[in-house]
Amino acid sequence: MSAHAETSYVISYKITRNSKPFSDGEFMKECLLDSAELICPEKKEAFENVPLSRCTVTRRIGDITRNPERQHRAVNFDFFSLALDESCDVCDTAQLLIFVRGITTDFKITEELAAMQSMKGTTTGNDLFTEVNSC
Repeated sequence: MSAHAETSYVISYKITRNSKPFSDGEFMKECLLDSAELICPEKKEAFENVPLSRCTVTRRIGDITRNPERQHRAVNFDFFSLALDESCDVCDTAQLLIFVRGITTDFKITEELAAMQSMKGTTTGNDLFTEVNSC
């Protein structure tokens, strides 16, 4: 994976983990470019190639949630809790983000994005329960 793609994944994960809109990727890119221009103008072009559009951030988050290596860590939790966040994408489709926080017997606490589900139609409590249950 290229450094540009890896950077895109890292920023997309941080956007999701902090419950920010997917469009914040574009704002982050602006910040990266402004910082590069001040700190290392000779490398600004490298930052211009980091893909952080709303669509790319949405795809990256989907890729992260489908990564089986990330999914297996939650199996070892003694106790866990779920947190849900819902926001709409540019097509007005609801995107449900499911986060899990767990603790192991040696008191290691882990928090991660467990899944992202696109929801068509309504987003009632029953709809959310059905989506979480299917994950």
